[in-house]
Amino acid sequence: MLAEAAAAAATARATLAIQVLSNRADMISGGDALVQIVSSTGAYGSIAKIDLNGIDITKAFAMRADGRFMGLVTGLVNGPNLLRARLADGAGARITITNHSAEGPVFSGPQVQPWTCNAGASDAQCSRVPTFQYYYVPAGIDAQANPSSIAVPGGSDPYFQTYDPANPPPPQAIAQTTTDQGITVPFIVRLETGSSNRAQYQIAVLFDPKQGWDFADPQPAWNHKLFLLGGPNCGISYQEGAAPGVLVGKVLGKGFATMASALEVTGNNCNMVTQAETLMMVKEHLIETYGVVRYTFSIGGSGASIVQHWIANAYPGIYDGLIVVASFPDAWTEMMNTEDCISLVDYWTTPSRWGTGVAWAPTDQSAVENGDVPSSCVAFTLFRTLFTPADDTGQVPAATAYNPQTNPSGVRGTLWDYGLSQLGRRPSASWGPVEEALGYGFANRPLDTVGVQYGLKALLNAQITPQQFVDMNSHVGGHDIDYNLQAGRTIADPAALSIAYRSGYINQANNLHVPIIDLRGTSNADLHDTFHSWSMRMRLDRANGNHDNQVIWDSFTASGFVPDTTLETQAFDLMDRWLSAIESDHSGNSLAQKVVANKPSDAVDRCTVTETGVAGPCVIPANGNPRMGAGEPLTDDVLKCQLQPMDPTAYFPVLFSDAQWAQLQAAFPGGVCDYTKPGVNQQPTVPWLTYANGPAGQPLGPAPVSTTSH
Repeated sequence: MLAEAAAAAATARATLAIQVLSNRADMISGGDALVQIVSSTGAYGSIAKIDLNGIDITKAFAMRADGRFMGLVTGLVNGPNLLRARLADGAGARITITNHSAEGPVFSGPQVQPWTCNAGASDAQCSRVPTFQYYYVPAGIDAQANPSSIAVPGGSDPYFQTYDPANPPPPQAIAQTTTDQGITVPFIVRLETGSSNRAQYQIAVLFDPKQGWDFADPQPAWNHKLFLLGGPNCGISYQEGAAPGVLVGKVLGKGFATMASALEVTGNNCNMVTQAETLMMVKEHLIETYGVVRYTFSIGGSGASIVQHWIANAYPGIYDGLIVVASFPDAWTEMMNTEDCISLVDYWTTPSRWGTGVAWAPTDQSAVENGDVPSSCVAFTLFRTLFTPADDTGQVPAATAYNPQTNPSGVRGTLWDYGLSQLGRRPSASWGPVEEALGYGFANRPLDTVGVQYGLKALLNAQITPQQFVDMNSHVGGHDIDYNLQAGRTIADPAALSIAYRSGYINQANNLHVPIIDLRGTSNADLHDTFHSWSMRMRLDRANGNHDNQVIWDSFTASGFVPDTTLETQAFDLMDRWLSAIESDHSGNSLAQKVVANKPSDAVDRCTVTETGVAGPCVIPANGNPRMGAGEPLTDDVLKCQLQPMDPTAYFPVLFSDAQWAQLQAAFPGGVCDYTKPGVNQQPTVPWLTYANGPAGQPLGPAPVSTTSH
């Protein structure tokens, strides 16, 4: 009796937990999930049955070489699936796995239409069976020492040659590589190409074609680290597209897997939510196919820095570390700047809009732009196509595209309508004539210039005259919902302001706790001005009380905004060491605390004079933009300002005539911006919002965990 009681007690003490390794249990896609079962006693032989939706799948699980009791659960139906693991006495654990289509959506809401797939797709969602190709590095090439940039332009290195497993080159023709784990192998990689979330993805990794690969038994050359590649610019598209090339020798040769998707090219898809969703989905596929990932980071310039910054804040956990080059905190801040610049450039280039006796020299314009080159705002006007509703991509059939007269219900080519699933529609109180005729609003728009005193800093510094200041602010105008010029300023839809901040489209940095290395060259003040790095720093300080997780490396370069590639390599190695140290920290501290506690000693701000290789103190030119020239702080994230009454003493020592003051008051009937206060509806980013149930988003909350069952 005593022995039986002891055995019963031992059995009662045994508990199981189910852990979904490849993604959150409620965000799974593609019909499968990598799952681990943990026994409190380590006695996995006592697990009697594992079933999915009542079907026995026990044989899918086994003790693996890494000590995990793990299995790939397949056959998931779209929607909820019940996975149970039970001991012999009936006790065990259960978890609901929610599966979604491999082509999405998961949390982004209804998908953009129309959509064109690449050749070979099996359906309108761009589904296709992945294909595999092999490449090798020829002998005599040291890929890890290659001087090409990792970040810009991004893509495959040209020295890779096609490898045919059925007719391979002689072994002596293939270079060898030694990974960061000390494993030396022939430099042969496998390139996987497929589609996820209606976009082409690519994955590459060192691969021996003579050996198999399984999630539970990866080939030894892979170090279980993942490197992501993105692409520049900010734009929209309506097609599957092409992923950036992932055959990056200096990364693959270390043992990393590389991964990219067409939707991570910001010039194809300047929509943060679908970017995050796609990265999550492709990363899940990689884990289920190749094995568990230790950590993930990226190097990306310009628009590819945007992908990193805003996803790491709005959807924390997808990235573990960021290396940003010629960075911006987010894209929508730059859209605010674009609206300012378009308004100003259109005014400056139309002398008929100037008052009597007013003229604008290039140096006057530069002073208003708050930059050091007169072309700064001209460069930003290139993004005008994102604000006009006409299709500028050439990807929407003419009969489908918006035309206010002939096809008012057609596809609108604005960045805001591209994000309709997140932004929602304008309320009836805001409708214009076309919307009134249709009976519904177009997408909420966050652009606003009400109360912005363009050229305020230049006026107070005596760089422009009072008459120029008054005339510009009186005649600069704004834009209606179809982006036609109007006399009054551009007015944001209130819902768009809340969503912009809450979603993370305007990066508030309050969830941005991962290591950040910011690399910057100094010779592209038109777009990639140095101040953007410091704007991100100011946001970190405001949100988190410090910027201990951010390091800025600046360099003087002769060839553009890309820093010396030596700095890229050093930043890569530093990030790898930093993340490895964090990975080894098993304390109960928060991620933010671990990031600081494990920060390498060389993770400090630095400046390098590239031509001499000297590192030390440097004077870095940093400018601003028109809104900062109107009084906005360096955080540069006030979409719509709170207003204050006009006060003539605020302009001292500048004095206005009575006529000028009356004209200025007419230009600002509601008052002028008070930048000592937060923006209208400004609020912290809420992490992991889902738009599956409608615009504005709902928090997903903590990831599901298994519960005990009897």
